[in-house]
Amino acid sequence: MDRQPVTDEFRGYAAIVTGGSQGIGAAIATRLAAGGAAVAICARRADRVEEAARRLRASGTRVRGIVADVRDPAHVQRVVDDTVREFGRLDILINNAGEGQIRDTLTLDLDAWRGVLETHLTGAFLMSQAAARVMIPAGSGVILNIGSVFSVRGMPRRAAYCTVKHGIVGLTEALACEWAPHGVRVVALGPGYISTPREGVAVDFSDEIVTRRTPLGRWGTPEEMAEVAAFLCSRRASFITGSLTMADGGWVAYGGW
Repeated sequence: MDRQPVTDEFRGYAAIVTGGSQGIGAAIATRLAAGGAAVAICARRADRVEEAARRLRASGTRVRGIVADVRDPAHVQRVVDDTVREFGRLDILINNAGEGQIRDTLTLDLDAWRGVLETHLTGAFLMSQAAARVMIPAGSGVILNIGSVFSVRGMPRRAAYCTVKHGIVGLTEALACEWAPHGVRVVALGPGYISTPREGVAVDFSDEIVTRRTPLGRWGTPEEMAEVAAFLCSRRASFITGSLTMADGGWVAYGGW
């Protein structure tokens, strides 16, 4: 059943979405903007950042596109500083930047291992730390980390990816407990298999296998993930912190193939 976004629930808010130029990140940025938020989109490719920002501006959104690498502390600080300078505040951080990887563990080289860990996990840590330095003095804020079905399950040829997605849950829980007294909630979203552009996405199963393996019988959409993200970032979820919310079509619950 189609649902219309709750309008104005983020009116006056400012958000940062890392990896916000395409896929789930772009859908979340669009959904937050539809709720009234000003949005800063952060990604590494300038062409994608510019195109995503152009689309949001066309809908009347206050948006800032920032080319940055979340693995670099100087880039991270610039993203937060530019957002606060542009919008005067920071209320929501979406840690979505990442990359897929499927490799045999015996041949997984150290550079590839480090690349996945630094993008997903170090990037989320650095962004959260920089954002919290703004949110804690303000006494409020929400940090949403994007996990995966592999935050709670393992699978062959995904040693680095499973490690970082499990780590995202640990980071979420630790930061939530530490920052809750300051009014900052930290939550995680675990998408299942989602229909996104396949460029740069590691997939070793056919559409038919994923569809059969998912109890709801289909792939999810970025827009469905954005609706869950919007709920978790909203006042409607004001008593939720430190937890992972799965949006996977039943993938984790189903134990068979």
